[in-house]
Amino acid sequence: MDLKSKLNINANNKFFLLSGYLLALVSIFQVAKATIFEKNNFEFIDINPWAFTELLINYEGGFVRRGFVGNLIYQIDSDGILFDTLYDIVFINFFIFAVLIVINLEKSNLTSLQKLLFHISIFAPFNITLFGNYTARKEIFIINFYLLVLLIFRTKNKKIFLFFSFFFSILSILIHEGITFFIYFPFLVYLMKKKNVSKKYITAINFMMISIFTVIILNKGNNQIVDQIWSSLSSEDIVLINNLNPNAITAIGWGVIDTLKTTYVLVFSGSLIYWTVFFAMLIYTISIVFNDHIAETYASMKNTLISNKQFILIIPLFIVGFDWGRWIFTIFYLLLFTLLLDYKKNVNSLKLTYNLIFFTVISFLTEMPPCCIAMEGTAVSSNYYRIFKSIELTIIQFLN
Repeated sequence: MDLKSKLNINANNKFFLLSGYLLALVSIFQVAKATIFEKNNFEFIDINPWAFTELLINYEGGFVRRGFVGNLIYQIDSDGILFDTLYDIVFINFFIFAVLIVINLEKSNLTSLQKLLFHISIFAPFNITLFGNYTARKEIFIINFYLLVLLIFRTKNKKIFLFFSFFFSILSILIHEGITFFIYFPFLVYLMKKKNVSKKYITAINFMMISIFTVIILNKGNNQIVDQIWSSLSSEDIVLINNLNPNAITAIGWGVIDTLKTTYVLVFSGSLIYWTVFFAMLIYTISIVFNDHIAETYASMKNTLISNKQFILIIPLFIVGFDWGRWIFTIFYLLLFTLLLDYKKNVNSLKLTYNLIFFTVISFLTEMPPCCIAMEGTAVSSNYYRIFKSIELTIIQFLN
């Protein structure tokens, strides 16, 4: 390769690298605009309403699932108005998220263009910025813990890795037991196996996670806890969430039956095929970033999942939980950065092609909501019921 070609490659690499950093900065600014820049606004919220209210769940009415972050906000708050402290926590957590992404990408064997392609993917469909769907979600905290564990995994110190694996697992399950137990936990066990951790430690974390998960789901809360949480909020906080119905606070006490009802509506609303598109986008995005054919990416993912039976835990979450976008979003990040550990492909000259341009266009023109695309009715089941009733009436008329 002549000197001119090397200079062109270096120039392109710098351009792609700076472009990736620029997108990360745009993401951070967008979140700042929706949080810390709005700390004096008592009448408007620019982040997802459900995520906002879920972060206000605290332990003022007693221990309740998913109340850890809200209790942290309540304890460090100094003026009795929680939402400004909430905004600080959301922004700091997101800033850490962006930094950890950059560090993990730098630790990988990806080229500058591949890193840029990943940064493009965060706008959509797995967006974390422009539409405020995911910035304040509790899965960001859990993804942060996993990204930290991945950095520790890359070191040779197995004891530190084990310590933080247990420590972050406890924090994660206190933040959101569903995402932690059904998604974070299987990926963590995969890392422990990959790190050649002895079976007794894997058995110990299995026992710990199952025990804590059981305790937490038994403390799902009740109306009394809801009233106590409401009484812990200032009038300014209540003004912001007064018109949000339903919200995460009033949903305290929901059990499996309640969530199954919402999952039923999600499946039979007629929008199920919509979610399959995002499963395909997950594979497509990873294939683009890794510069592989979709078939190769799918085969690699399939082999990883099948050879590690703990990933079966992911399936029940899509049955008992209706926030499918949130689950796909979390799986995308954990899966991509886990696969990066073994990514050894040497891509010296990855050029912008029509395929990459198509990916960029798709990314910027696609948005995956966290849940509930069409929850107003069950059109599919209603139509099948109408067919059944029509056949039933026809038979009755015939017999008469």
